[in-house]
Amino acid sequence: MEKIKILELIDGGFLGGGQTNILSIISNLDPDLFEFTVAAKGGGKFEAEVSNISVQFFPLEMPKMLRHKYFKKLQELYNRENFHIVHSHGGVGGFYGRLLKKHNPEIKSVHTIHGIHYINIDSFFVRNTSKSIEQYLVQFTDQTICETYNDLNTAIKNKIADINKIRVIPNGIDITQFGKKEKKIGLLMDLGFDENNFIVGNISRFDVQKNQKLIIQSAYYLVKKFPEMRFVLVGDGKYFKRMKQYARDANLDQFIAFTGEQQNISDYYSIFDIFVFPSLWEGMPYVLLQAMASKLPVVCSNIPNHLEVIKNNQSALTINPYEADDLFHKISVLYNNKELRQLLGENAYTDVQKFDEKHTNREIERLYKEVLIA
Repeated sequence: MEKIKILELIDGGFLGGGQTNILSIISNLDPDLFEFTVAAKGGGKFEAEVSNISVQFFPLEMPKMLRHKYFKKLQELYNRENFHIVHSHGGVGGFYGRLLKKHNPEIKSVHTIHGIHYINIDSFFVRNTSKSIEQYLVQFTDQTICETYNDLNTAIKNKIADINKIRVIPNGIDITQFGKKEKKIGLLMDLGFDENNFIVGNISRFDVQKNQKLIIQSAYYLVKKFPEMRFVLVGDGKYFKRMKQYARDANLDQFIAFTGEQQNISDYYSIFDIFVFPSLWEGMPYVLLQAMASKLPVVCSNIPNHLEVIKNNQSALTINPYEADDLFHKISVLYNNKELRQLLGENAYTDVQKFDEKHTNREIERLYKEVLIA
């Protein structure tokens, strides 16, 4: 039987949520049924991860402003490989993937919305231009995937998806990779901390959206009240240097470790006592699922997409992401209540079971098969 040939398409070469989603799909779907090719910006960690799975990687630049020479390379790839499905991820990948469908109507087009981020942009022009482009691309989309029901409702309301061709398939993780591991004492020492420190952790890209500034603001007061408290911020991004300087200006150098991007993130979860995630907006963040799978007590922002994953006061505590005092209070509560920390962690581990990638990728496989016969 001929294999179903699928092109997974995304713009960035870093390891973000969309890239993690692709890695989960190509690692778990039946290789006897599916043959994958991944196209994205080359030379980064994403290409290395794809290559480790022995899946073909095609380096492709996809600038936000369309230029013919870049689309031509995508068209040449399709002419050579004759994919059955192009599965695009995120705004830029979705633009190129559905443009490929426009010029090649025989290919099936699946598009995953990894959060509708442009609706949070201040610029009226950028916000409405992005929405208009998305509305135009709906006609070249055979199926849209949203990670949350909140995004599904937003997509339908803004007419960036066909109500009859959209469904929710949440992100999934390999829960067995996490679980509460033995604490990596050596890692703690490498960071300049020890077993007596209470570690507040965060793993995210340094961006306005991720709101690490709120953590630093709270840390300024928390370390005065709890001298043994320390903060570990894992990740990189365009605001990394700015936030590091912000902490330095507040004389927090000895209390906050900025690690940069790391591969062994499960080791970092092992040294955290609590996980803090004060994002201003999200799709469905993998790190939140990973922290829950690590049985960590979580403090996260009370945004709708988080509330589809956690239950407030049961599997996490929530905060207003614009209120440093709220974060200060919730971290203080958890610091002073070991029993509550344990209860939240156990409940989080129970709730995250429905996000096991074995279940979510089964839904992806079913969708691919349905699209081909539609």
